[in-house]
Amino acid sequence: MGFRESHVLCPSCLHELRSGDMVMACPICGTHAEPTAMDLLRHRPPRCGKKGCGGIASVRLCRFCKSPLPADFLGCGRHLRFSLLGVTGAGKTNFLTTMLHELRSAAGSPWVASPMDSQTADLFRENDRAVYERGEPAAASPAGVAPPPQIWRIRDRTMMTSSFIPSYSMTIFDGAGEDCERINPAISRYIDGSKALVILIDPLSLPGVARTISSDVLSWSTTASHGADVSADMVDGLANYVRQGCGLVPGKLINRDVAVVFTKIDAVRESFGTATVMQSSPHLAAGGFVKADADAVDAEIRDWLESRGESAFLNAIETNFRADKIRFFGVSSFGHPPTGSSRLGRVVPHRVLDPLVWMLSKEHIVRTV
Repeated sequence: MGFRESHVLCPSCLHELRSGDMVMACPICGTHAEPTAMDLLRHRPPRCGKKGCGGIASVRLCRFCKSPLPADFLGCGRHLRFSLLGVTGAGKTNFLTTMLHELRSAAGSPWVASPMDSQTADLFRENDRAVYERGEPAAASPAGVAPPPQIWRIRDRTMMTSSFIPSYSMTIFDGAGEDCERINPAISRYIDGSKALVILIDPLSLPGVARTISSDVLSWSTTASHGADVSADMVDGLANYVRQGCGLVPGKLINRDVAVVFTKIDAVRESFGTATVMQSSPHLAAGGFVKADADAVDAEIRDWLESRGESAFLNAIETNFRADKIRFFGVSSFGHPPTGSSRLGRVVPHRVLDPLVWMLSKEHIVRTV
């Protein structure tokens, strides 16, 4: 198996797709239809051939798994795929929800994002309403079930002309924290098809950090109870799966972009003071990935982990992945910890777009400045 390098994979079965790998189907009766020479010449969908139907076969299906494909999926200029990984309580769903919300609604953003299918739209809408309208954390992904991939379209307004705007696809694979703690087939195929990995770490679950946090903040947060070094064990387990799938010898460093994202950075604000990670993110205003800012954040988080005695986690990252492929981030999905009633105040996400902008820059979708 191993990580796949194809630019275009079916989001469902992860089979490599080419222009002829789509089947046209009628949305009324489901009958497949082949386009005629005239259909191809005029770039129009074929008409359903089932007697008595007469519909237009406008639904595009993957030829291999027959799953629906967004109409413009193969026409996107570039394709980013990443897996979101993290142990139970790391806040993966909350991070993903606020990241997507900020991508869509942040003032001055040069990028416009929209769901490419109804499943993605429905899931985002439900989670977004929970956080921003009902003021409660989003429901966690169910364990043991391979969730459908979320497919998004990103358009770059800075490259728009009078008749054209570049479009890119972003496919997000998300799984339950329980499944990430013990990598299983429900998410392993998504990891295999990802171009990048986003490993979310709850800093409050690290023993060296939890000792410095008030009991109220710990009890009100979504932090789950784990044994010592569970995050390091998760990283080791993930790396072992990748090595087995790629046929890598033990000790071979994995050549894959990895965003190590510390969530709930607001809960440890005092230990960072006026550090860069606690300042507003500059990436949106710059219209690209500001490397100097990201370098400073990366160094601050590494130094902070060392000062808290979290060498086991750092060792797990640095002995499994290539050093030049790893970048550390600090984010807060809500901007503050939940209160004792598990209710959220005004949601003000902090730096939740930073990991995404970095990944987009690695795909040359956004520039590095």
